[in-house]
Amino acid sequence: MDSSSNQLSFATLTGTYPATKLASGLSINTDTLIATGASHASIVLDVLFRSKETVTRNFDIIICATGSNATAENNRAQIIIPANSGNNGSAALCSLAALAPLLFDLDLAGNRVLTLESGISIYVRNLAALTADIYVTVKQRNF
Repeated sequence: MDSSSNQLSFATLTGTYPATKLASGLSINTDTLIATGASHASIVLDVLFRSKETVTRNFDIIICATGSNATAENNRAQIIIPANSGNNGSAALCSLAALAPLLFDLDLAGNRVLTLESGISIYVRNLAALTADIYVTVKQRNF
């Protein structure tokens, strides 16, 4: 975080819940930008996946400077999204914090958080072509 964000208190955090639709028919190995750090940084509390797919889908989670998502070492983890997650009442929403907890730090209150400095982004890469929509929601706070 830059010096301006240190001067801002946590009371000035603004909550956003950007949602991204990964549409049916999305080609294999497509990188989709789901969040970028605000001008004074952002805190990501979780990334939630809601799937209309009838089969499991694997995704790579990429965290990097905006535009450098093709660099192999920025691929941080692979997660599996169960069929119908968060869609039909039988399977819960998928939580990145639960599926890949080591990507998150602990704040002073013990909450899992992922800090995105300005210009740092999170991408998801689908490892199979999609046959139904998947919605990705980022629980984010911006300075």
